[in-house]
Amino acid sequence: MLWSHGEFLNYHGCDILRTLPTRRSQSIHATGMICETTAISRQRSTEEHEEAEVYLHADGTRDAELSNVGARATAATNHGWRSAKVKQAILTGAVRASAFLVLACATTNLRGAAPPSEDLLPASSVGYLSIANPADLDKRFDRTQIGQFAQDPSLKPFIDQMRDSIQRRLGNIQERVGVSLEDLQDVAGGELAWAMIARESGRAASVLMVDTTGNAEKREELVAKIDRYLLARDAKKSTDEVAGISITNYEVPPQKEDDKAYTAAYFVVDTLFCVADHSTAVAELAQRVSGGPGDTIATLPEYQAVMAKCFDATHGMEPNVRWFIKPFPLVDAIRTIRPRTRAGEDRITQLREQGFDAVKAIGGLVTVSPTAEYDFVHRTAIYAPPVPGAPDGKRYRLGMNIFDTPNSEDLALHNWTPRMIARYTTVNIDLLNAFDNVGTLFDEMIAEYPGAFDTAMKRFKDDPFGPKIDFRNDIVANLGARVVAMTDYTLPIETDSERFLVAIDVKPGKMAALEEALGKYLEKDGYEKKELEGHEIWEFEPEPEEDFDIGLGDGGLFPEDAIAREEDDRLLTRSAVCVTQDLLFIASDVEFLSLVFQQATKNESLGESFDFLAVEGALAKLAPSQRCSWSFTRTDESIRPTYVLLRQNRLPESESFFARLLNELLTTPEQQKNQLLREQRLDGKNLPSYELARRYFGPTGRTVRADEDGWFVTGVVLNKAEN
Repeated sequence: MLWSHGEFLNYHGCDILRTLPTRRSQSIHATGMICETTAISRQRSTEEHEEAEVYLHADGTRDAELSNVGARATAATNHGWRSAKVKQAILTGAVRASAFLVLACATTNLRGAAPPSEDLLPASSVGYLSIANPADLDKRFDRTQIGQFAQDPSLKPFIDQMRDSIQRRLGNIQERVGVSLEDLQDVAGGELAWAMIARESGRAASVLMVDTTGNAEKREELVAKIDRYLLARDAKKSTDEVAGISITNYEVPPQKEDDKAYTAAYFVVDTLFCVADHSTAVAELAQRVSGGPGDTIATLPEYQAVMAKCFDATHGMEPNVRWFIKPFPLVDAIRTIRPRTRAGEDRITQLREQGFDAVKAIGGLVTVSPTAEYDFVHRTAIYAPPVPGAPDGKRYRLGMNIFDTPNSEDLALHNWTPRMIARYTTVNIDLLNAFDNVGTLFDEMIAEYPGAFDTAMKRFKDDPFGPKIDFRNDIVANLGARVVAMTDYTLPIETDSERFLVAIDVKPGKMAALEEALGKYLEKDGYEKKELEGHEIWEFEPEPEEDFDIGLGDGGLFPEDAIAREEDDRLLTRSAVCVTQDLLFIASDVEFLSLVFQQATKNESLGESFDFLAVEGALAKLAPSQRCSWSFTRTDESIRPTYVLLRQNRLPESESFFARLLNELLTTPEQQKNQLLREQRLDGKNLPSYELARRYFGPTGRTVRADEDGWFVTGVVLNKAEN
C-alpha cells in the first residue's frame, strides 16, 4: 500500500514537514510518488514508475530502499568510512534533503492542481460521483471484458440510450446546459466530478466540475459550445464577480409550453472548470474556491463514516471511482426536477414512514481492472446507525427492524446445490424477528389499511374454513436463521423462463411440527401431496385454461380485471414445497426441486465448479472478515433470458428482474406519465448472438458484513479469460 506523506515523514522523523495534509489527496499523492521514484531510481516512464512502486510495496523492501539511498551513493565512492557517527550524519542529511525535495515538488504541484471536489461541493449535495482520472479509467475499462464487448458497433444505439436515460435521471444537465459527462471527459486532465445539490426551495442543482490541467485549448472550445447552445435557447447572457472569480450567467426562458425559466452559469479558475444548471449554486462554489466558509461533502459525518470504511478495506488497491448518495434526500431532489407522474401510493413516503430513512447514506469505491484477474472490485458501505429513541430497545422504527442479519461462520455452500445455476445467494437473518416487524410494512405497502396483517394471521388460526394454524408459532418459529436462494432458467427462452428455489434451515427437532403445520396450510391453499425422488412434496399447478366464455367477464357478472387480480394475488402461480434434510424447500417448479435432490445424490455440487472456486478464492482475499451474506453469480447465465428477449425485440414483455429494470430505465417520461408499456425502440436483431456475447461476462461474487452502524459490501467481477 502506498504511503501517505504523513507516514513517510513520521518514519524519517522530519518534524518540519509534518504540517503536510495526511488526508488522501490525489495531487499530493501523485507528487509524492514522483519524488519518491526520483530518490529510488533514475527517470522512468509513468508505467514503469507505477510498476516499481507496486513491486516495492509488495515485497516489503521499500523502507530499506528509501533509507539507504544516501548510504549506497556514498559507499560507491568512499570505501574508507571509519566512524559510525560520520555514517549516521551523512545518512541523516541525505534523508532530510530528500524530504525537503518532496515538500518542494508538492508545493509546486499544488499551485497548478484543482482542489479535490469533496472539499468544494457543499454539504447539501445529496448525490456525488468522482472519477479520479477519466483518461486512466477509460484505458482500464477497455481492458475489461465488458469494455471490449461495449466496443462492438452494434451495441452503440443501446449504450447511447442507456446513457441518455441515466443522465436524464441525474438531473438532465445536458439538456439544460448543453454539456455532458463525455464532453467534460474530453477536457479532463485530472478529477471529474458530478453532484446534485438540494435547495431549500425550488429546483435542485446539477453541477459538473473538472480539472482541465493540460487541456486549456479544449476547455475554451467547450466553453464556446456551451455559449452557443444557451444563446440558441434565447438566453440572456451576463457576467458577475463573486469572491474575485468571474462568473458567466445565462437566464434561459421556457423552451416548451409546460417548461419554466431557469438559470445556468460557469466559471474557470486556473485549471478548474465548473458548470451548473443553477447560477446560485455556481456562485456558492466560487466563494468556496476562494476560501470562503461553508461545510462541504468532506465534512459530512455520513460521508466520513462511509469513506472511512471503504478506504480501510482497499488494502492498497487505489479506487478509480468514488460515489456517495443520501437515498431519501436524493429522491426528493430528483422530484424537484422530474415530479412524480404515476398515480397511486408514494412508495418513498411509505418507506419513510416505516423507518427506512434510517439509511442515512450509501457510498463506495470502485477499482477497474486492478489486476489481470479482476475486472472490477467494489466496496460499498450502507450507513444506517441505530435511531435514537427507537421504541422497545430496537435499533430502528417499525418495518426497518426486519433487517436483523447477524454475521455467521456457518454459511458454507451446501453439497446439494446444483452445479449449473445462474445465481446463488445466502443470508443469515432472524426470521422470527422479521415476522414480528413486518406487520406495519404489510399494512402500509400491500394491504393499504391498518391491522390487515394481524387480521390475516388471525384468520389462519380461527377461520373454521382455514388451516387453523398459528402461522408465527407453528411455522416461522420452527425455522432457522439461514436462507438460501438460487435462480436458473428453462429453455427455450420465454418471458417466464426464469425459475427459483429457496431453502430455509429448520431448527433441530422441529421437522415434524413444521411439516404438520405446513401440510394444513398447503392443503387449504390448493396444493396436492405427491412423491418426488423418494421425498414427500406439495405441488401447486394452476388449472389449464379453458377456451370458453360463461358470461362472467366482458359485461357479465364479474369484470375480467377482477378475475385477473384474483389470480395475481397468489404469491406463487406454480410451485413445489418440501420439508427434508432439516430444510424447507420452496421451488418455482418440480423440475428445479428434482434437480436439487438429484445433485445431492450424485454429489455434483456448485462447489466443484472452477468459476465458483475462482470467485470464492477472490472473496477470501478481498473480504476475509465475518459475513452475514454472500453470493455467486454467473453473469453470462443470469442475463441470458434478458439478452435473448432483447434480440427478439420482446424485452418489454419479460418478467425477469433485470428486464424490468431495463424497462424502467428505457421508458420515456411520456410513457411513464401515461403508464404505458415501453415499446422496444432498439432493433435487437442487430446485436451479437448470445453465444458470442457470453464470453465477455465473467463470474461475480459479493459478501456482506453486518456492522453496528449498517452493512459493508465487497464485490468482485472476474475476467473470464484470465481465470
